[in-house]
Amino acid sequence: MRARYILLQVLGLASFCFSCSPSPAAAAEDETTQAESPVSLINTSHLDHLFTTLKVKDQEVGGIWIYSEAPDYRLVTDEDEGFTCVDDVARSLVFYCRYYEQEPSAKILERIESLAEFILQMQAENGYFNNFVFPDGTVNTTHQNSVATPNSWSWRAFWALTELRVVNAKELKEVQSRSLTVIDVMIPLISQLCPEPEDTYEVAGLSLPRCLSEMGTDQIAVILQGLNNHYRQSPSEELRALIRKMGDLMLSAQAGSEEQAPYGAFLSWQNLWHAWGNTQAYALLSAGELIEEASFVAAGLREVRGFQSYFLAQDGLHAFEIEQKDKKLVLVNVRQFPQIAYNIRPMVYAALKAYELTGEEAYALQAAELTAWFLGDNPAEKVIYDATSGRTFDGINSADQVNQNSGAESTIEALLTLLAVEQVPVAQAALLAVVKPE
Repeated sequence: MRARYILLQVLGLASFCFSCSPSPAAAAEDETTQAESPVSLINTSHLDHLFTTLKVKDQEVGGIWIYSEAPDYRLVTDEDEGFTCVDDVARSLVFYCRYYEQEPSAKILERIESLAEFILQMQAENGYFNNFVFPDGTVNTTHQNSVATPNSWSWRAFWALTELRVVNAKELKEVQSRSLTVIDVMIPLISQLCPEPEDTYEVAGLSLPRCLSEMGTDQIAVILQGLNNHYRQSPSEELRALIRKMGDLMLSAQAGSEEQAPYGAFLSWQNLWHAWGNTQAYALLSAGELIEEASFVAAGLREVRGFQSYFLAQDGLHAFEIEQKDKKLVLVNVRQFPQIAYNIRPMVYAALKAYELTGEEAYALQAAELTAWFLGDNPAEKVIYDATSGRTFDGINSADQVNQNSGAESTIEALLTLLAVEQVPVAQAALLAVVKPE
């Protein structure tokens, strides 16, 4: 692919290997040189377009429109679901919390506070969260993807509120305090998950913890990211044990090796792997660093080295299942499409974390190679993220069909990806090489 060729040629990487890393002095000099004139691709204009204010439970909050349709990128609602949701507001909150560290401003603080307020208002009496809201501010409590249950939107709310606590801004102290109260309510709920992790069941010839028959490791990874954040702010033996429990559950769902398919991938749910939300490696690498658990770090690196390389060689994947046949793992129902922004960001996070932990430049360059999907290095050979408008297409349906709508998830996942890459000079330089004139 063209962008991959440019990455390798411009940086002089004829052999892309994981065994070589620059000397500390050379790396420091290189980062200093690159840091002198960075060029940012981040444009929040479309995210601003998706932002709105509304009243939920008589409280003014900030929301993010879920859907924005081409060609005029009008805002639309779903009659069954609503027009904004915890899932996307939480993503936006994470982005703004991280972006504030790079671009502090009163506007971003206002965004953070209003989006956090939305999440706080969406917590139900049982401690979990409803997801969708209708345009009149009514909370959708009946849709199957909006009921307050232990599900992905509740965990994403938890993760976002823990990110809020990390932001160093006195203006946020009050909402951070209320967020901590919510987090403290959720910790016991998380502790109740998978009470007997040693209890297993069989699926497609695999033996997995029984609790993973209902809740996948994709959800556990989101929980673990929140636990990691919370532990950094409020360390305790209880949290440490909970981090270890969640990490061990993910270890049980890692399949294959660096030589055998699926090359260290973490199964998302039962015997299924899917690209969206594949955050397990990143969460494990972060947890392993935090509680000094070498097995977590080793498992995370295994997926980054093995499976991510396989993923790139396939020009991306959407999903597959695995079966155990004759003591060998076999991939079945392999699907390459659709490809979306939420496929890419989690893997970029993992590759960048691997670089941070090991200092091996190849991981940072792999993160740039993955990110280049947004800039045209994809099966459709189309630019998916437009830096002049801030819009990100909603995905690639096939090698010759792009979904040109630009909703919340794709927009925010692209911005989160670019923000992470631009904080690592060697990865940023590699990515910018893709967009420079030949």
